Amino acid sequence: MDNETYNTIIRNPQLADLLGQALIRDDLMPSILGSDNHEISYWAGKHLARNHRLANFDDLIAFFEQFKLGSLKLLKQTSRQISWQLSGEIVKSRLDLFDDPDFYLETGFIAQSCQYITDQTAEAEIEKTSPNKGIVLIDAFLGKDKPTDDQESTSIFKLNQSGVNSADDD
Repeated sequence: MDNETYNTIIRNPQLADLLGQALIRDDLMPSILGSDNHEISYWAGKHLARNHRLANFDDLIAFFEQFKLGSLKLLKQTSRQISWQLSGEIVKSRLDLFDDPDFYLETGFIAQSCQYITDQTAEAEIEKTSPNKGIVLIDAFLGKDKPTDDQESTSIFKLNQSGVNSADDD
C-alpha cells in the first residue's frame, strides 16, 4: 500500500475503519500468495461459509453488510444460476485503489452459501468487474446433484438483526 492509497482510505470516514482489511487483503496476501492468491482466497471464502452457514439469501446479504464486504444484491435466480451484484463504497474504493483487488473470498463465500441454501452443488465465478461503476458481478452455478461435502456445518450461524438497516414504517 503506497502513501496515496493510505491517505485516500484514512481520509474517507466510510473507509477508515477498513484500513486493516485493505492492508491484509490487497497488500499482504497478494505478496505472500503470489499467483495463487485468487484460488486460495476462493477456497478461504468457501471455508468461512462452512463455518458460518447461513439459512437463506437474506442472511447472506445481511452477512456481507455486517462484515463490511460490500452491498450484495441478488439480480437473478434460475434453476441453474444465481447472479449477484457486489457494490458499495468498500468495493468501489478497492477497485479504484488497487491494481488487482481480490473478490474471490466473497465469490467462494457466495458459492458455498448458495450450495447450503439451495441444497445443490454450487461453484461461483466473477462474471465482470466494473471499476467505473464500482460493482463486481458474481455468478453462482448450480449443479443437478445434492452436495456430498463431509465438512459441512450442521448448525446455522445466527446473525444479530438489530442495528441492520430495515424499512420501518413511521
